[in-house]
Amino acid sequence: VTNGTPDSTVPTDLPVTLHVFSEMEETETYTTTLTADGSFGFDIPAPEAEDTIMARVVYQDVAYVSDFVTIEAEQTELDLPVTIYETTEFPDNIQVTQLHLFISRVEDGIQIGEYHMVGNAGDRTFVGIEDAEAEWRTTLNITLPDGAESLNFDGPGLGERFLEREDGFADTEPISPGEATSRILFSYELPYREGMQVERTFDAPVASVVILLSDEGLALEGEGVIPGDPMDTQMGPALSYTAGPLAAGSPLVFKLVAGSPAMPPTPAGVAPPRNTTREIAIGLTALAATVAAVYGMYRSPSPGPIPGQARPLVEKIAALDADFEAGRVAKKTYRKKRKALKREVRGLVGKMEKRKR
Repeated sequence: VTNGTPDSTVPTDLPVTLHVFSEMEETETYTTTLTADGSFGFDIPAPEAEDTIMARVVYQDVAYVSDFVTIEAEQTELDLPVTIYETTEFPDNIQVTQLHLFISRVEDGIQIGEYHMVGNAGDRTFVGIEDAEAEWRTTLNITLPDGAESLNFDGPGLGERFLEREDGFADTEPISPGEATSRILFSYELPYREGMQVERTFDAPVASVVILLSDEGLALEGEGVIPGDPMDTQMGPALSYTAGPLAAGSPLVFKLVAGSPAMPPTPAGVAPPRNTTREIAIGLTALAATVAAVYGMYRSPSPGPIPGQARPLVEKIAALDADFEAGRVAKKTYRKKRKALKREVRGLVGKMEKRKR
């Protein structure tokens, strides 16, 4: 275990938990503490070939995990480095590194899916600002357009990871250093009318925006919104657009109009100007995975079964709930422990999803 914040140390008594998975089901867990040099070891029976293991550390109420490593035949030793960070309450280094909007028609309205990839350019984990009323810290505020309804999350929703706000919701997930260490995926619906205008304003700077419009009878128009090439997606043919960068608080405004996007004419003999925002955003493989995730969220709004690897933590949450209801745990302690357990669940599932992709 190393500390990624300069001039910071690693506590020698820090607990480390080893998780062993077989075919996506958690089969064993082991716990130890760090030695004086920050290393840890588990002398355990050799897992089966093709099993997967991962190390997890909780430091200052934030869970950090190693990469998932698959055991190879006759392998007896593995390295599972984990990087922890000091924390900060200042959001100066927080940025939405990529924002994807997915727009489609639904009956008398439109559905907009948003995928925020949030990064931290600093060297400390941003744990958010204390919310005195909710006794939680919030890291990112999401403001929804006027008239938005049918809000749906891919994963934990309001009252779990997110806190409801009058004009939207707030995230409570800590944001560790890295380009895209936190992800938010949600959808909502708006009443449709021809020529309607959509305005989105964001709490943090946005480096790049990609918009996919799945309805061939519509197009987008807006200042700073650049039409791109059509794309084939799991939602069907889609028109693509790009925008950004946007400063914090600067609006992204576009209209939905009938017809196809108009590409600006290029003089003969002159190469079209490069759209580096589009090259960066669309060129990333995350876009294809995002389309699939949003498509699945549109088609399957109801939650599925609890992943096997998260079940022990979910059972701990259930036991904690029972203790709280029975009066055996104070309210503040209950909320703090429950929040920490849910973070661990999200970290586990997120790592497994990343590995599968």
